[in-house]
Amino acid sequence: MSKYLISLLILGALLLMSTSLLAAQPENPGPKMIKLMMGKKALDFTHLKHQQLTKNQCWECHDKKAGKIANWGEATAHKLCIPCHDLNEKGPINCKGCHPKK
Repeated sequence: MSKYLISLLILGALLLMSTSLLAAQPENPGPKMIKLMMGKKALDFTHLKHQQLTKNQCWECHDKKAGKIANWGEATAHKLCIPCHDLNEKGPINCKGCHPKK
């Protein structure tokens, strides 16, 4: 193999590694933890962990851009959270997981 070809292969490998590293970091990572209000109850939400689990695909939860989720409430949580938890077999999926008895 020529030195030129080897140099191109190394350069290409470095380029691929750098773009994958850049893609792994969201532009605005947001807070590590968020208090999500469910009526009068505040739920601890591990925002950073969820970003990592979804590989920074923010649109999985956010409508158009990062920030507050439009119309956040119990119905939105049921629509967004439960199917994802069920699919990944992680997190609460039954009522008592988020709505413990008082």
